[in-house]
Amino acid sequence: MRLIASVRVAVVLATAAGLGACETMLVQGAGEALGRTVVEGVALETTGRLAAGQRPGRAGARATSTSPATGVAFDHAAGLQMRPCDDETPRCVVLFDPAAAAFMRDLLTVQVFAGPLEAVAAAEGGFERNAQGRLMTTWGRFEPVAVEAFEVNGRPGLRAVVTCGISDPETGFHAAGGECLWAVVSDGIRSVVIASSGFPNGLEAAETAVGSIRFTAD
Repeated sequence: MRLIASVRVAVVLATAAGLGACETMLVQGAGEALGRTVVEGVALETTGRLAAGQRPGRAGARATSTSPATGVAFDHAAGLQMRPCDDETPRCVVLFDPAAAAFMRDLLTVQVFAGPLEAVAAAEGGFERNAQGRLMTTWGRFEPVAVEAFEVNGRPGLRAVVTCGISDPETGFHAAGGECLWAVVSDGIRSVVIASSGFPNGLEAAETAVGSIRFTAD
């Protein structure tokens, strides 16, 4: 799992400034917003119906993003954007808010791995069974947190919110200053891992994504 602003500091997401050539087109009509972004050969499509008079980014407006690179789709607030993860990480995208301050712009990562739910959750999220057989977190600050089982769009999932680190340019690094949502959803063959930043906007975006995630390709 790729964790933003968390204790797994070896993983660092590239900022928007590090992107290569990017072509963006936006077409709007009859209340329907359609966006398509091509970044270094990776197509990311976003669609969402806006209420009359709403503009992208206004509270309550929603969109759906589909990433052919990952084979999943999920909902998010209108105005948010996706880009491929840094370092050519396979089957991985970042959801970010271009209007947010740079240090809290990256909201979450979505990455797809081959394997069933619990195997991927253990390897990529640190979700492991304790002596009593209960799934618990093994990464994050302080005591382990119980992992919650859930279902979304007919697919089983596992999730937990853990205390994690955040950093800002004014006050520096806070080892236990944030809350990160880690979640895994599987179709039995592939598992998608969602990891939020520790900031409130990242946690909010992850809750929406996790509650709507679905596989779009075999």
